[in-house]
Amino acid sequence: MKHLVLLGSLFLFGCGISAPHEASASLPNDHQSKPIDKLKKLELSWQYSLYAPVASTPVVSGNQLLVAAENGNLYSFDFSARTFSWLYHTEAGIASTPTVADGKIYFLSRDGFFYALEQATGKRLWRFATKGEGRFAATGGYGLPVDMGPVPDPWDFYLSSPTVHNGKVYFGSTDKNFYALNAVTGEPVWVFAADEAIHSAPVINNGKIFFGTWGTRLYALNVETGKELWHYQGGIDPKSFVMQGITAAPVVDNNNIYVGARDGFMYALRQSDGALVWRYDAANSWVLASAVQDDKNVYIATSDTGLFLALDKKTGVEKYRADTRLWTYATPLLVHNRYAFVGTMAGELYGFDKNTGKKLWYYQTPEGRADINDIVDGKTGKLRGEKLFAPEMQTQAGVELVKSLGAFIASPIWANNTLIAVTATGEILLFDY
Repeated sequence: MKHLVLLGSLFLFGCGISAPHEASASLPNDHQSKPIDKLKKLELSWQYSLYAPVASTPVVSGNQLLVAAENGNLYSFDFSARTFSWLYHTEAGIASTPTVADGKIYFLSRDGFFYALEQATGKRLWRFATKGEGRFAATGGYGLPVDMGPVPDPWDFYLSSPTVHNGKVYFGSTDKNFYALNAVTGEPVWVFAADEAIHSAPVINNGKIFFGTWGTRLYALNVETGKELWHYQGGIDPKSFVMQGITAAPVVDNNNIYVGARDGFMYALRQSDGALVWRYDAANSWVLASAVQDDKNVYIATSDTGLFLALDKKTGVEKYRADTRLWTYATPLLVHNRYAFVGTMAGELYGFDKNTGKKLWYYQTPEGRADINDIVDGKTGKLRGEKLFAPEMQTQAGVELVKSLGAFIASPIWANNTLIAVTATGEILLFDY
């Protein structure tokens, strides 16, 4: 996945995401609610400004809406009354999607601590110190001189989001360790040393836990002991570290595991031994958003090529493609096995017919429509690379301009006939049917 943009003598490959992220595989894609008939009736009904960047996917648990932000705050709202309840502050940004289990909230902060809070009050129960959290950085990254030291990746928005299983909470760290902690006390049960930083959310199935790393390696461990069962190595880019890394959460069915990578491929691997079943060539476009699935297909979104795709689960053959024009980092959302929602970095939300790819609904943030910095080509809907990544433009500054479109880095969710989406500029948007 490559935007090839000249930065002086440097060729920069810039890319755009769920939760992952960025979105967490442990989050349900479709809360129980009555089916909806006409998607066009979905209208914005409530908005709340956090005045802080957001990359973490919102979470609804019971009547509680949780949103974590890069100002270090975890916000709790009464979902029915749509009122603020409480916040908990950490000393750095929260880019990990919270997980709720047994009356506790778990998440990872850039301050280097993993937290457990009481769900009802936000009171801290315990915290566990990793060896440090932050963006992936590599010496020589993006082709910059080695004497500049490690170069933080400007497109690395997420930290690993936790998964809870059988009394333990699991997550990966920038320190290259994968942790299993006692969910009640926070004490380590086991620690696994991986090849590179881990910002992928883990998923558990058939006694195995799966996660990806910035070394484009997918691991399968015994969920109880942490013993490595197998790993699969995707493509790496040792010169510039651009076309490598797995930040998406894996998706599993009874037999296979599906995950996209920054090496430009979507992979289907056999769960039992990690053997390659198929891989889909995304035309040098990063596949950063986590996939979603039904019984026949996996659905993915791409960055540079700006596509929403349906792939046959057995063969990887493309069923259809829908043009979203711009980068997608957020994990697509399936609702009632009928609709698919996709959020892009241009502040656009698309509602598609899941079975055909036909566009049924559309929303764009006011910031995206205004585009006051004139960074989107009005005819093509693509970003103006020559403006964002000009020789005099700092790369991170270009990324921040994209966020200012009201970009969707956090993934949308669905609860009680409500579509919930949070922009990179901290606007919580609720669309009711």
